[in-house]
Amino acid sequence: MMSFAMYRKLKSAVDAWKHEERGKAKVAAGAAYALAAWLALSAAGVIFLPAYWIAILLAGFLLWTGFVTALMRKHLGAPRR
Repeated sequence: MMSFAMYRKLKSAVDAWKHEERGKAKVAAGAAYALAAWLALSAAGVIFLPAYWIAILLAGFLLWTGFVTALMRKHLGAPRR
């Protein structure tokens, strides 16, 4: 009985670590792709709308930060049962 309880406890700890590592990888990949898109749109803003470039840069930063926060919540939050 005791060994089964210990096994379940260790298994849940390992599963939690695996969940966290997979979540970190997904967040990092999504954040990198979104950052690349933000930089591309910012560069396009410099070329096509130079008067509004600062506003585009700030709005893009806020959107990127919100997107990364949503990714963290989705992939690193408590596992749903």
